[in-house]
Amino acid sequence: MMIAEFTVFVTLATHHLLIGALLFIVLRVTFATIKVSAELRSWLWLTAFFMATIVPVTLIEESNNKTNQSLFASKAKENTIATTQDSKLSKTPILADADTIWIAPTEVIFHSNQLLRLFCMIWIFGSLWRCYHLFQSHQKTVKLANSSQKSDSLNALAEQYQIKILESNQINSPSVIGLFKPKVIIPRQFIKQFTLQQLTPIVLHELAHIQRRDTWISLLQEMIAVIFWWSPIVRIINKRIHIDRELACDLRAAKQINSKLYAQSLVDCARIMITQKRSILAMGLFSQKKELLQRVDQVLSSKKIIQPSVWLVSGVCLTLSLVTIGATQTFSPKVSIVKAKNEAKQYSVLSQRTGRQLIAAVSANDIETIRFMQSRGVDIDTPAIGDGTALMIAVKENNRSMVESLIQLGANVNQPSRFDGNPLIVAAMRNNLELAELLIENGADVNAIVTYDETPLINATRRGYLEMTQLLVEKGADVNLAVQTGALDGSKLRSPLNMAKTPAVKQYLIANGAIK
Repeated sequence: MMIAEFTVFVTLATHHLLIGALLFIVLRVTFATIKVSAELRSWLWLTAFFMATIVPVTLIEESNNKTNQSLFASKAKENTIATTQDSKLSKTPILADADTIWIAPTEVIFHSNQLLRLFCMIWIFGSLWRCYHLFQSHQKTVKLANSSQKSDSLNALAEQYQIKILESNQINSPSVIGLFKPKVIIPRQFIKQFTLQQLTPIVLHELAHIQRRDTWISLLQEMIAVIFWWSPIVRIINKRIHIDRELACDLRAAKQINSKLYAQSLVDCARIMITQKRSILAMGLFSQKKELLQRVDQVLSSKKIIQPSVWLVSGVCLTLSLVTIGATQTFSPKVSIVKAKNEAKQYSVLSQRTGRQLIAAVSANDIETIRFMQSRGVDIDTPAIGDGTALMIAVKENNRSMVESLIQLGANVNQPSRFDGNPLIVAAMRNNLELAELLIENGADVNAIVTYDETPLINATRRGYLEMTQLLVEKGADVNLAVQTGALDGSKLRSPLNMAKTPAVKQYLIANGAIK
């Protein structure tokens, strides 16, 4: 069912949207309160674009060592309400502390499996479609380059600014094409209708794109957008990049000539542009005609705007990158592939034949058969239908030697099974002190929460097992850890105290700080 893969995907998508949204808000607020040049804005938006798409991947971690097993216990914290022993004066439950590892709730992923499969198909199709358009755009650009001709009337400008200028009747707006040897292409109708003085601002604008390496950056943006085409954050930030990029090129060009002449050039270009046919590898003069007023207004006030130096732009963008990376590494929970795989297993089952074979081997204390099954790819942490994992079966049968052997083979002592609990919960339900202690010694989480099965302590108190309750509390079980059950169980709040069956268990819990 690909539950683990979908879980990681949804988790990374969530991180991407949150990080991107925060960066967008921070930059918008900054630009609203501090006057920042279009040049610096364009690079800051580009930095935010890369941070939102790349940083979430850096949060992935994959670890298999046993010391981390307790961190991978299934906790279903979206249904969890916890209180701490230190808050004895307050009777209001509080949310349990967030882990340093977080993944999307596997139960939600499980129930959304078909919807996610559909989205995945749409995502792949959309990415392939964008790849096709990227290839088409490349072909059109190559064709445009081959069909364009050298413009004799613009030789003076080409020599003055040391760039190759071509003319073509296949485009409707000035563009830059080429990555390694960029060329400026001017529409033929522009050359026919404009004087050399009127064409100079247009050439300077396109030259600014070349100086900024915008063709390279635009291609890189589009390649990333092939994967993130579905993301509203990518679309919004991409739009801001384009607007400020064009404004930045306007300012660069306007600084070299009379600003009024440049503004008039923008108006003249807009007047004769009927349609727009942009190539992904070609930077055009306009994106939308409604931007014309904003661009003209900025050009006319260009003398008041101080262009930032390369060092300032680099320093500010580097600072934003380092702050973003540092903040996410410090405050954002990691995305654990191992945890995703472990939690996904409770929604998977072995085939009936494999399940019966594994159960028979555990019951017969046949560790060699289990080793052989492992060598053939059988995961002993995947539950058998209606019986739970191999380790849970061994605990049910009070088979200490098999429990020890399975742990040595790498069985996860915290692996839950849907509607069956986990190994420690099974031990608590059966009041098996010896196996409970063995599991805890090998990393079992005494506060693990399993959907529909609560915690080991709640299972011990609801059955009135005083000695098991005492053992779990001594090993660190939280006497105030309450669980909100699912709809199937009536959406009740269950805690060790309100589920305690006997007065002795209640008295012990209260003596150890239980308040509700």
